[in-house]
Amino acid sequence: MKHLLLGITAITLMFASCTTEEVMTDLDTSNDSMLESFEIKRNSDGSYALTHEIGEGVAVDYTDTKTQNEIYLYADAGAKKTSATHDYNVENNTLNLVFMDENNAGLPQISIIDDNTIEKGGDLGLLNTYSLVFNQDGTAQLDFKVENGVDVAFGYNDAENTNDIYLTEGTSTQLDYSKTYNKEVDGSLRIDFVQETNKSSETKKPRVIISD
Repeated sequence: MKHLLLGITAITLMFASCTTEEVMTDLDTSNDSMLESFEIKRNSDGSYALTHEIGEGVAVDYTDTKTQNEIYLYADAGAKKTSATHDYNVENNTLNLVFMDENNAGLPQISIIDDNTIEKGGDLGLLNTYSLVFNQDGTAQLDFKVENGVDVAFGYNDAENTNDIYLTEGTSTQLDYSKTYNKEVDGSLRIDFVQETNKSSETKKPRVIISD
């Protein structure tokens, strides 16, 4: 009888352990799927559009201020998996976007340094348009288009841990470019468009900084 009781106890503990592991796995998967991917794109009028994919059972609220724009994700059993887009203007030459959720999980924060929407509008200098898609695997897909006759070169600034994209007046006929980036060990990613023309000195705009 003693051996039988020990056997039943061991089986019960094993079942409880497996059940706990399954629950933890489900919770982890649920947290990961709250924000599946997101894209930042500069509109032709100088504003920015944020498009993000959110998982099943997740809802979203937006809070916009002059200093910080929050995207709040929270559980909602009735919410369907969807793609949502929200537009933002650049004020004081900076656009800050912060993802948040009810669990205070480490979600992305994005800071973009660019000309104010109302003052400059769609003028991006040698750069025509650009967009960044951020994936769950930590990679970022950059697609951008330059004006005709612009030479493009890619580099890395070790002092600032920044991925530089050099745009200079030249003879190139290629307009569309694409590049995939990996985040740094600390979860950050910095991308600078470095522009230089015959009429002006080197300028860095726009500048994109992402952190977790």
